[in-house]
Amino acid sequence: MENNLTPFDPDWDKVLEKLEANQAAGLELNAEEESLLKELQDIRVDAAEALKAYHAFDTNSKWAAFKQQVAAEHPAEEKKHQPISLWLRISAAAAAIFMIVGIGLVFQKTSQQQQQSANVFLNDIPAGKQSATLTLDNGQKIVLSGASNGQLSAESGIVISKSTDGQLLYRVTGQDAHASSKIHTLSTGNGETYRLQLPDHTEIWLNSASSIKFPASFDGLKDRKVELKGEAYFEIAKDKEHPFIVKTEQQEVQVLGTHFNINSDPDQRNTRTTLLEGSLRITNSAKKQQLIKPGEQSLVNEGAEILISPADLKSTMAWKNGYFRFNGAQIEEVMLKISRWYDIEVSYQGPISKEKFSGNISRNKNISEVLNMLSYSKAVKFKVEGRRLRVMQ
Repeated sequence: MENNLTPFDPDWDKVLEKLEANQAAGLELNAEEESLLKELQDIRVDAAEALKAYHAFDTNSKWAAFKQQVAAEHPAEEKKHQPISLWLRISAAAAAIFMIVGIGLVFQKTSQQQQQSANVFLNDIPAGKQSATLTLDNGQKIVLSGASNGQLSAESGIVISKSTDGQLLYRVTGQDAHASSKIHTLSTGNGETYRLQLPDHTEIWLNSASSIKFPASFDGLKDRKVELKGEAYFEIAKDKEHPFIVKTEQQEVQVLGTHFNINSDPDQRNTRTTLLEGSLRITNSAKKQQLIKPGEQSLVNEGAEILISPADLKSTMAWKNGYFRFNGAQIEEVMLKISRWYDIEVSYQGPISKEKFSGNISRNKNISEVLNMLSYSKAVKFKVEGRRLRVMQ
């Protein structure tokens, strides 16, 4: 049985989808749109509490009355001029309605009865953080969460610094023939993520338990080549004369300037590349090549073929945008993502649930809040002790 989301009202769903799509595509949102996006996402992921009052509330009449009130205050011709501003002005009132309707991650069984959590938390575990370790060519390691903002290192015409918002920046200050031969590595452990800007202004978001190797400078190199283990999202700076190449264990991806995500987690035994913008050429270990277009995903494994399919962009971009997104996922897949972000050890007691889960959960919450949301299905319950999590039916 699958535990699905209670859907948004169609108009709100379109607004949220549009804002998330713009953000995922790298488009700049104004202050009102940023505020609205955050508020809608918070409503969606916090709505598990709505289950307690769901059956006792006449949502249809309340929502109809609310829409009449909005229509009276904002004539149709005015709405056409400022649609996002209008959504922002009414979002606080709408939040109360949506919390009762049950937006977001509200897992329901067919009985639709209120659930009493049987979870046991001997302690709580905070969400992961923005941190990583930078290893320089000489072996020096810099733990970025403990490093002060500002310049971290300077050598061979390259200045490395940490910005106030926690981004690692590389800047070319002079020409040095040896800079391109110096290989640096940025790595994240479980519960860590970080953002990197290379000397060519390419930006990389590194997910948990991942690493990327790159030259300190691309000067004098024919290609801009990096090596990835794990998962990362890329926004490549355009340079037709110097293609950007991402190498993983199973493939090479060549780009000129584009936005894409690569997931090469060893646990999955395959590599998924998802294209949001531009074009990519995938080459596998058997030297087979395939072009993919925006909205497509390639799957590379130990076989000779490269499989192309439509991509689920929301699920792919969820980690970068600050939340977990599950789409018919079994509990093992859910726990794999949670274990990495919260840096915990997961074990199972008794039979493993065959239930499937769909929904969104913020990655900024403590683990107790996340597990309580999951356990509303009554398909699973949890016990947390130290950094160990036991999953039970």
